[in-house]
Parts: sequence; C-alpha cells; structure tokens
Amino acid sequence: MGLAVGIILATIGGILIAELMRRRLARLDYRLGGEAMSDRTGASGATALPEVSGDTKSDDDVIDETRLPSPGPRRWMLVVLGLTWAGILWALCAEGTPQDLTQWARLVTWLAFSAVGLWLAVIDLDVQRLPDRAQVVLALAMLMGGVLTAWNEPLRWAVGLGVALACGAAFLLVHVISRGGLGLGDVKLVMTCGWWLALTSPVAVVAAVAAACVLGLIYCLVIRSRQFAFGPWLIAGSLLAGLTG
Repeated sequence: MGLAVGIILATIGGILIAELMRRRLARLDYRLGGEAMSDRTGASGATALPEVSGDTKSDDDVIDETRLPSPGPRRWMLVVLGLTWAGILWALCAEGTPQDLTQWARLVTWLAFSAVGLWLAVIDLDVQRLPDRAQVVLALAMLMGGVLTAWNEPLRWAVGLGVALACGAAFLLVHVISRGGLGLGDVKLVMTCGWWLALTSPVAVVAAVAAACVLGLIYCLVIRSRQFAFGPWLIAGSLLAGLTG
C-alpha cells in the first residue's frame, strides 16, 4: 500500500515538474541566433553518421536556431517524466522504503538525473545541441549524489572518476574521427553519466552506451535521417542500465 501511494505521488510530482519545464522551454530562449551559434558550435550535441558533418561547420553553414520550426506544445514531457519517476520509485523502493542517507540520496539523485536529463533531451531534439549550463547543473547534481551515496568509499570515487575520464576520452576520439559527427556536448554528457553509473557498477556504463546506440539507431531509422540528437538516448540508456542492472 505504501509503495503504491509513493508511486502515485511520484507520478504526480513528475507531471508537475515536467509541466513547469514545458512552460519554461516554450519561451524558446535557449535557441541561439546565427552569430551566437557560430561562437558555440562546440556545445553541439548533434550526432551524425560518418559521412555527414555534425557540429564542425563553416560560418556559412551555421544555422540560426531562432528560425527553426516551432517544436509544438511538447505535452509528451508530462507522460515521460511522470512514468519515469514512477519507474524510479518502483525500481529503488520495491523492497522497502529507503532506510538511510545513502539510499535516500540515490533515490533523489535519480529523480534529479531524469528531470535535468529531460530538459537536455528536449533541447537536443529541437536544436541538436546540449547547452553547457544545464550540463553543469546535471554534473553538479551527480557529483553531489555520488558523494552522498559513497561518502565513505574513496575507492568507488576513484573508479567513478576513472570510468568518467575513459568514457570522455573514447567519445572524444569518436568526435575527432567522425570530424564532429558526434558533438562535444555528448562527450561532456557521457562523462557525467559514466561517473554516476560507475558508482553502481562499471558494467552499467557499457550497458548504458550500448542501449543508447541501439535506441539512437532505431530513432535514426524511424526519422530517416543520418543526423540526429544522441543526448536523449544516452540519458535513456543510462536510466535503463542504472535502474535495471
């Protein structure tokens, strides 16, 4: 009975948070004009198949994001975050209510990860760019969550840091080889996800990246485009691997 009530409350909370984010994002003030975009191509989260250029663009190719089509009301955000928060509560509390600071910190951190991750995903789907400010917020939240969940286990911190750096190096290599096909925003995001997931299990990091690649490929086939936003699928893969592993 207690778990059911908790899931209902988590679902309602997720819907309310998503509605607040939806209204804030509806202003579209995250979109950059041509000149601003030229200065910030390195923050791109766009991913492209090898033969298609990503965020390495000449000045003439820079897109004025303010002229992109309207993304619509995006009410799907309410469903996604509501169900995600319900799933997080089910995955972490099915065996009982958290009993200590570590368990509560893990629960709250996953809720924060999904909320900020949704914010990043919505923007990435719209403009194929992962804004640095939101990335910093996510990184700080995951860093704080990691400290609280493993505050007396410095070895886990070291493993998490090592995995984060390894993920960043691997994605940076892909960025270079693909000539920007994988955006630098994805490089930053995978480091944050790698740190947080590695605190649970380094295997979860591999599973998350694999899931992200599969989901991204499916999305690419559905939209029939060689260039797509990879950030949303990296976030989704991290949630699947972290909560089901």
